[in-house]
Amino acid sequence: MRTLAFKGLYWQDLISFTEQWKLLAGLRYDKYEFASDNKLNQQSRSYDGHSLSPRIGLIWQPIESQSFYASYSKNFAPYGGRGMITIATDSKTVYDDKPQYSRQYEVGIKSDWFNDKLSSQIALYDLELYNVRYQPDAVNDPYNWQVRGSDRSQGIELSAIGQLSKNWYINSGVGYQQAKVHKDKKTPDNKGKYLSNTAKHSGHIGVRYLPYENWFTEVEFNYKGSMYNDDKNLVKRSGYGTWNAAVGYQTRSVDVTLAVTNLLGKEYWRSSSMPGTPRAFLLTASYKL
Repeated sequence: MRTLAFKGLYWQDLISFTEQWKLLAGLRYDKYEFASDNKLNQQSRSYDGHSLSPRIGLIWQPIESQSFYASYSKNFAPYGGRGMITIATDSKTVYDDKPQYSRQYEVGIKSDWFNDKLSSQIALYDLELYNVRYQPDAVNDPYNWQVRGSDRSQGIELSAIGQLSKNWYINSGVGYQQAKVHKDKKTPDNKGKYLSNTAKHSGHIGVRYLPYENWFTEVEFNYKGSMYNDDKNLVKRSGYGTWNAAVGYQTRSVDVTLAVTNLLGKEYWRSSSMPGTPRAFLLTASYKL
């Protein structure tokens, strides 16, 4: 039997110094407790912890349609995000129950165009994950996760979303990142290696067309670049692109949509051990009184 408890306190405020300058500040305190009991052999294991997560952002808006910002945030995941799956075992290992943290710095520009019909954003970010977990002995002690070290990702993202013309809409974005191992207690030689199952390049573009009132059709293309299968960067698999499509009818009370994912039946691998999703059809319908 497993039990868990979360308690949190959150504060956030947007302070306007002038019409052009604003400050967004927030602070969150979390306390958590996990416990796991095995009634068959009378074993138990528990751990608890707490974390303080700040968030701050400075915004400069010289004109109504253009905003420049810089932000910093810190977040955490209890036990490296593994707290929900740990169970009581007879392992004598002393578990390292430190949370996994993330710190992110970001600067960017948000813009509105053509009387707010189209919005764009460009962002540069620096993200570090630390207290990243690993399994010292996945076969004999699969519930033991220790701290490996830290990873760091630096990149740029661009996006555009909005209305192109009377009946045409777009949702698009591209990204480039350098994601590498920053510290590896388990295998020090992996420092500087590119993170496995992580693409440098990614992107998507979706177009929606409304030919008649209440009717729509859309098509979307998603792309991920090549990725390494392993932590040592010895084996690389090819990138892939997939097409999705949908057609639907919507009113205030009725919503019917037929969607097709992986429209062309592309064969690909999402990870080193997980094949991609084959072509699939999904019909949904809802009615609101």
